[in-house]
Amino acid sequence: MSPRVLLRFRTLRCWTLGLCLLVTAAFATPPPQSKVTDKPIKVSGLSSDKALALGERMYREGILPSGEPMQAVVSTDIPVVGTSFSCMSCHLRGGLGSWEGGIVTLPTNGAKLAQARYWKFPNLSPEERQSMSLKVAPQARPAYTDETLAHMLRTGVDPSRRELHYVMPRYDLSDQDMAILIHYLRSLSMDLSPGADATTIRFATVITDEVSPEDQRDMLVPMNNYINLHNQLSKGFGTRGYYSVDGDEMIGAYRRLSLSVWKLHGAPGTWAVQLQAYLDKDPVLALVGGLTYGDWKPIHTFCETRKLPCLLPLTELPVVSDSDWYTQYFSKGYYQEGQAAARFLHQKGDPASSGRILTISQDGAEGAALARGFRETWSELGGEAAVEVQLEKGEVLSPSRLQAILQKEKPVTVLCWTGGSSFQALDALAGRDGQPQVVFMSSRLLGSKVYDLPEKARGFTWLTYPYRDPKEEPNVSKYAETLMAGMKERHSPSRIATRTFSMIQVLKQGLMDMNRFFYRDNFMDRISMQRDQVLPDYLRLSFGPGQRYASKGCYIMQLSPGPKGELMRMSEWVIH
Repeated sequence: MSPRVLLRFRTLRCWTLGLCLLVTAAFATPPPQSKVTDKPIKVSGLSSDKALALGERMYREGILPSGEPMQAVVSTDIPVVGTSFSCMSCHLRGGLGSWEGGIVTLPTNGAKLAQARYWKFPNLSPEERQSMSLKVAPQARPAYTDETLAHMLRTGVDPSRRELHYVMPRYDLSDQDMAILIHYLRSLSMDLSPGADATTIRFATVITDEVSPEDQRDMLVPMNNYINLHNQLSKGFGTRGYYSVDGDEMIGAYRRLSLSVWKLHGAPGTWAVQLQAYLDKDPVLALVGGLTYGDWKPIHTFCETRKLPCLLPLTELPVVSDSDWYTQYFSKGYYQEGQAAARFLHQKGDPASSGRILTISQDGAEGAALARGFRETWSELGGEAAVEVQLEKGEVLSPSRLQAILQKEKPVTVLCWTGGSSFQALDALAGRDGQPQVVFMSSRLLGSKVYDLPEKARGFTWLTYPYRDPKEEPNVSKYAETLMAGMKERHSPSRIATRTFSMIQVLKQGLMDMNRFFYRDNFMDRISMQRDQVLPDYLRLSFGPGQRYASKGCYIMQLSPGPKGELMRMSEWVIH
């Protein structure tokens, strides 16, 4: 297909998608018109900041300033409440719209509302349209005024007298509440975020000072290879127009990429101050990757507070939260393995799931996360609380210590969230009176020592395994070699290099989907709208609005007999 024909095809596709949203109905009563103003509206009796806070709650949560749910109608006559049908659920947090089920949701941010929309090349600015002699192209609608925007939100009829798609709610709002919502929409994603200018998008990655030089190398080499490749292959693009996969023009979207390395030193309690100093000196659009051996929470909290996106840091100790928004993790880490054990036992429904359960955890963040993941999930599933024993700092689970615990508690299932130092105790346990039916261990916590599991203990020891089946992994991880130039060797068991490759693939797609709308919230929105990704290490990475853990499951494995034991799947992918 020639470039000219391809251009026409994509333009027609873009026009068709837009038409899906604006169903031409019988011409309704034209909405009132007023003079367009670029000054923010005044909300009677409220400061601008207060009105913005109330409007944000209306947009994101569907809650009126009074605290009551917003009321609306969809499909002509079906009443809905804003708490289950908020503006953000379709237009997303950044207000740049979404697509789902064949329906494209148009932008509602301030800059888009203040400009006319066109059927052809809708993303061009007025100045760009004029320079390309497109000024007189047919309009889909003129710029919204406050009055026409209020009319559209109440009736579903836009300034061109076209009726919007029936799934767009028609809101029953008082004049005061409508003014608050419009005040917020006028400010939403109005100015580009720090970290992006006319030529460059700036990113940073965080490394804490205990990370070995080898692990730093495994992350930084593929990242720098990608940055260099992007900048070299794209020389000459400048502001020349090119096209994204959905046919929408991206004139001016090209930017060079830069990567800064922010190294954190000392106690985690000092990291926020160090991060702020880095951010003040070098504003970035987002953090990408990142590596620490400890808890990610101080960095997570900084990003949440500063509204700074963080994409797929390499941590096994993420913050597990239902509400925090600015960090996209690969998984819930150790917590997720505890979840998988709980769900597997519940689904299995054998005596091991109904008898007494004992949790033995190593002192430290890893054991605590495993125990918490099981405890909270098992409780949600209605299971009886497990007996929990935590080893003292530095304590090894000896055979005598384990026997004493088992004689006292008499469990059917033991969750042994400890490292390889417990192997001797498990070896001594085999065949003895009071042996539990099942012992769970974490393969992530064991690392390469998983293959040293004593043969006598393999028959009753199940392993939580959060990655793809090792027999299938080479077929996928080989693609990561494309970004490993200059690496003579790497530490494969850490999965740092391959997970960094996966992060880069997610980043590349996110940048394409952002078009040229370089807002931090839009960056996270575009990540959330990606299709499932089949990439190294994890079985799949799946995304969705508000979903902050991309790998959502775990296998249950056992180690086969023999000197060269292999991991064998004992379950399908156990989804949390």
